[in-house]
Amino acid sequence: MMLIDKDSRPRDTILYLSAQLLTRMKHRGRMELALINELYHDVGEQHPLFKFDLALSFLFLVGRVEVRGGELIYVPRGVEDQ
Repeated sequence: MMLIDKDSRPRDTILYLSAQLLTRMKHRGRMELALINELYHDVGEQHPLFKFDLALSFLFLVGRVEVRGGELIYVPRGVEDQ
């Protein structure tokens, strides 16, 4: 179960940021880890950096992104991702 803070606006949650990062990773397919800040800037700079790190960690834990050979790789799941 994932707890979401009721006092936060939906756009400020880790779940929302995860969805935004996943959408951009889907279009990119893969990217170098050294360029990860570009991905964060694509989503928006108004959020603190730690929230992006948490969102990316969440995507890694649920198996939607992988790290291989210094690259962040999008992992498609199901029919909607093909």
